[in-house]
Amino acid sequence: MERYTEEDLQRVGMELLTACGAPEEEAELVVHHLVEASLMGIDSHGVVRYVMYVEECLQERLRPGAPVTIERETPSLIVVDGGNNFGQVGAYRMAKEVERKVADTGIAFAVSRRCHHVGRLGAYPQKLAEAGLFAFAVANSHAAGHFVVPWGGREGRLATNPLAWAAPTSGHPVLLDMSTSMMPEGKVRTALHAGTQVQAGAIIDAHGEPTTDPASFYGPPRGAILPFGGDLGFRGFGLGLLVEVLGSTIAGEELTESFRYVNGLGLLAIDAAGLCGDKARFSGLVDDLASY
Repeated sequence: MERYTEEDLQRVGMELLTACGAPEEEAELVVHHLVEASLMGIDSHGVVRYVMYVEECLQERLRPGAPVTIERETPSLIVVDGGNNFGQVGAYRMAKEVERKVADTGIAFAVSRRCHHVGRLGAYPQKLAEAGLFAFAVANSHAAGHFVVPWGGREGRLATNPLAWAAPTSGHPVLLDMSTSMMPEGKVRTALHAGTQVQAGAIIDAHGEPTTDPASFYGPPRGAILPFGGDLGFRGFGLGLLVEVLGSTIAGEELTESFRYVNGLGLLAIDAAGLCGDKARFSGLVDDLASY
């Protein structure tokens, strides 16, 4: 197997994204995000996405360099319009705005409009936790990405709808980043490219029959991904509905097959100093919990 260095991956990414018209600073942000995900072993949200992003640019659904603007805000709430620029550009702007607001209000929530693919969801609560905050994030997808069936169903009604949270410690944050389906679509894509099977109990074909073959999922006709939980999959689907509400419904997005966004991102931050006295005490208690 041919191997590539981190520098190789960064160079190729920069060449591709700047050729698509991305300003160098924004290209660096996106490339760093994707390469870091690959180095963490999260290949489904790593450099495999270069191809997808270039294709989206060629189809003019991804708009490098588009301005990211504030559509609406209150002291503790904000709607950020990503302009269908790279999702990471809009998402990191959201994290910055939430951190700014939480300093005054103690709690702040941001939601996106016209946001493209945000990549590794856990990166955003991780960034806020590194600033001493508790953070929670969700990301849904437009109807064309509804791969996940309701529990007992055969036709997709939700995307893989991940959620992530992070809490500060004296070192690296405690972080959870998970899909509310049995596996992210990106992992099915990675298995397809690698010519391998996926785990049993994760996907079904277009006829509703269990399969481990990624090609049977992609079809055509397309199959589906099962909600997290196996025989208790109604729990995973319920969490997926929560992500749907906080990722797009609360921002006023309607269910539609037309393309307006790729990910609807919701991002919450809480300054625990207002609850337990100060940030150092909170991170110390999380340290204790992590070592328990």
